[in-house]
Amino acid sequence: MLLARRPLALLALLALAACGGDDLTLPNEGQPASVAVVSGNGQTGTILEAARDPLVVEVTDRFGNPVVGAEVVWSADGGGDVSPASTLTNADGRAATQRVLGAQPGSYGTTAVATALPEDVASFTTTAVAARLVLVTQPGATASSGVIMDPQPVLQLQDPDGNPLARAGVAVTVQIASGDGALQGTTSQTSDAGGAVAFSDLAIVGAPGARTLIFAASGYATATSTPVSIGVGAPAAVAVSAGDGESARVGTRVSTAPAVVVLDAGGTPLAGVNVVFAVATGGGSVTDPEAVTGADGIAAVGSWRLGGTAGSNTLTATVEVDGVSGNPVTFTATGTPGAASEDESSVSAAPGTIAASTGSSTSTITIVARDGRGNPLAGQTVTLTATGSGATFTEPGATDGAGTTTALFSSTGSGNHVITAMISGVTLGSATVTVTAGPAVSGQTTVDVPGGTAGAATPIQLRLKDGFGNPVGGAAGQIAVSVAGPNAAAAVSVSDNGGGAYIARYTPTIVGTDQIEVRVGGQAVPGSPFTSGVVAGPASPARTTASVPSLGLFANELEILVFVADAQGNPLGRGGDQVVVTVENVADLEVEDLGNGAYRARWRPFVIGGVRVFILLNGTQIAGSPFNLEIRFF
Repeated sequence: MLLARRPLALLALLALAACGGDDLTLPNEGQPASVAVVSGNGQTGTILEAARDPLVVEVTDRFGNPVVGAEVVWSADGGGDVSPASTLTNADGRAATQRVLGAQPGSYGTTAVATALPEDVASFTTTAVAARLVLVTQPGATASSGVIMDPQPVLQLQDPDGNPLARAGVAVTVQIASGDGALQGTTSQTSDAGGAVAFSDLAIVGAPGARTLIFAASGYATATSTPVSIGVGAPAAVAVSAGDGESARVGTRVSTAPAVVVLDAGGTPLAGVNVVFAVATGGGSVTDPEAVTGADGIAAVGSWRLGGTAGSNTLTATVEVDGVSGNPVTFTATGTPGAASEDESSVSAAPGTIAASTGSSTSTITIVARDGRGNPLAGQTVTLTATGSGATFTEPGATDGAGTTTALFSSTGSGNHVITAMISGVTLGSATVTVTAGPAVSGQTTVDVPGGTAGAATPIQLRLKDGFGNPVGGAAGQIAVSVAGPNAAAAVSVSDNGGGAYIARYTPTIVGTDQIEVRVGGQAVPGSPFTSGVVAGPASPARTTASVPSLGLFANELEILVFVADAQGNPLGRGGDQVVVTVENVADLEVEDLGNGAYRARWRPFVIGGVRVFILLNGTQIAGSPFNLEIRFF
């Protein structure tokens, strides 16, 4: 009875819920169950400033509904602050705070914890970057002591990428960075809405000299001004500071760049004065011709390159202000002749071809030395070198007024000789002289006669040389080679391989020792006649023979002999070849290598009747194979 009542009670409860509508509150409804990040995470801001957007979290109950009035506590990690540090969720279940970054660039963390959920933490990360101050208008380069500078400095706040930073209310202070004295006027200004900071009444009080100003703001990189010359008047005089009276080779730079110093009437160096340098005479050129005086009142040209003509060169330096004493300043430099130039100099040889000799055949080498501007170089010592061996020169004298000198060249070595002329390590040029070899001399000829192989050509190497040891080409007709001995009838051919190398060939057919006589120009060469041992060629099945008995007796041992020969019929005289002896349909016989070109096989027949004996040499049947053999009882 009790079990039956429970479903009825449940139905009553559901009906009650249906009738109650929105007034029904379920267990844990409206109680904080979780806190989550909504927005503001991952921002980038400027150090010591609030992030652009607030940090927002949402507190919900277990059904995902927003919780109103839940307290959220905010904590700043890594520096900086949060404002406010504690907030209550609104009708949307959301709470917010503003993150103020610390003084150092880097990553800053922020946590949000609902007091009802101390273990549930929402985390934010904000990156802080350093901004900087940039001078967009420098203070005036010159000013009088106690007088407001003109123009006044103007700065701009910029982010790390150099973009303008629109931030109002940033306080920027200024003080003297270098030099003594005092700074008057309003030394602290705040940025406008665009991030610009303008000073209006700054003045420096002190003795004449250059000062720089430094501008600073909390959380921003400082900015330093260009020099400001204080207590000086307008430019009154200009004079040489450095670089006058120099000398250099034509077409090259003087070692010290010309410089001037600009002074006011009291002799104080002036900074920021424009000076223009220009070539006046002698040609040449300058780099960076427009210069500005520094804090020391000095301005220098980048460099001064003299003209191409030896002699006087002048350069002027002009202050672009009227009424300056000494203006313009004139610098003088002397251009000296240039170094020898390969492009302008020349080397020639006549005649271009001579015979090898110890001086009886010569070529005249003519050298003309000029500098890079084509001016002849007189009184110069010329050094000559030549490639190849056996070269000899007569000593060239010093160059004359036209820059010319000559020498005689000869050489015992044949071939192309490149003659190079130099002055003080500078190459003037080169010329080529071809030295030809003299006639072939039998006594200088070398011969290499190898051993021969029957049936193969025997190459005899010859090298013909003249009396100086130079290779002699084109002289095959002067070579005579003859053969005596077993192959006396062999024909001999001679070919020219170039470079003084020749090959004589003959093909021996008979084993033995040949005598090779070699003559050049009718004269026997040293060592002639030469010997050439001729050995048999490769084994030839077609010329190999065998001794096979035609008749044998049952059970009596038979002997079969094989005699290996080369293609010319010469006995091989050595072992090592593969000989196979087979009795058809009976067996392969064991073959003994006798080591002298003969092979032996033995067989004791136990068959009656006719058989065939096959003999193979290196896989090929020899002449006469197969051989017929009759086996009888008696």
